[in-house]
Amino acid sequence: MKYVRSALVFVFVMLLLIPAGCSRNDDETAIRNLLGSSVYTDENSTRSYGSSDSTPTSGDESSDQYEMIPFVRFRRYIPPGGMSRVVRVQIPAYPGDPDTTALATITTTINGDFRTMFDTTTNPILIWRKPFIDEAVRTVYLTKSRDRWRIRRLSPVRFATVDPPYELKVARIEVHAWSWSDSDTFRLTTADTLLAKEELPSFVPEDTVWVRVTVSSNGDSSWVFLHHGRPVVPHHRRRAYYRTSTTTFERLWYIGLESAGVVSEVRPSGHDAIGWGTLWADTSKPYVAAAWGVPYIVRQPGQPIPED
Repeated sequence: MKYVRSALVFVFVMLLLIPAGCSRNDDETAIRNLLGSSVYTDENSTRSYGSSDSTPTSGDESSDQYEMIPFVRFRRYIPPGGMSRVVRVQIPAYPGDPDTTALATITTTINGDFRTMFDTTTNPILIWRKPFIDEAVRTVYLTKSRDRWRIRRLSPVRFATVDPPYELKVARIEVHAWSWSDSDTFRLTTADTLLAKEELPSFVPEDTVWVRVTVSSNGDSSWVFLHHGRPVVPHHRRRAYYRTSTTTFERLWYIGLESAGVVSEVRPSGHDAIGWGTLWADTSKPYVAAAWGVPYIVRQPGQPIPED
């Protein structure tokens, strides 16, 4: 009888555990599906990093206080299969939290080669190719309500070269839109912070935005580029910042009207620091880059913030 009773207890415990395990797996699958399809966290927020349009040598915001970029053309070539994305889900989000919370870490590994052309005096013109491996990491906080997971907070995407020969970092981003009050400025000093959707930069269509990026390096100097998303072709544009000191870069940024005149939308932006030798040296100088990717919202006054 003792053994029969023990067997019944074992079976009862297993029956309790099996539904819980299935539920946890279902939750993780639902979270991965949401992160893969959401306008806040889908692959478009990473793919703009490989933007292959050419960079102008000057722009229409230049003045004596800005140092313009020396001549260079570059692109990151990312072959098919060159981006691999892994989503790790932790339920609950933190020890002691309810099982209706989750913390997801999205890690994208980017393999390709960096192609530059900075000297037009040679015949044929030389194209330098430097292989690179970058890693992009983002953290997302989610909660579950009425059997549906929702994104509540997300970090910027932090891009960094894997095992770089020296340390290059984006240290600070400051943003101010013409439509904002004089006292409003979006400031970001770490890519580890979790931002609610209401805390993301929000612009009206045809807004003008001032951006300053500060970088740090214990090796070579760098130049910074702005990648920004659009809902129509071309989906991504890249523009050079203007340098105001060794470590600070600024520019104005015009927010296109496009479809945001009808509905509010989320667009990706990337603030991309690339080592000087990476851009203007042959293959004797290695590839080093670092970037932050920050989603921004474009909407008319009174329009709601886009859903997941």
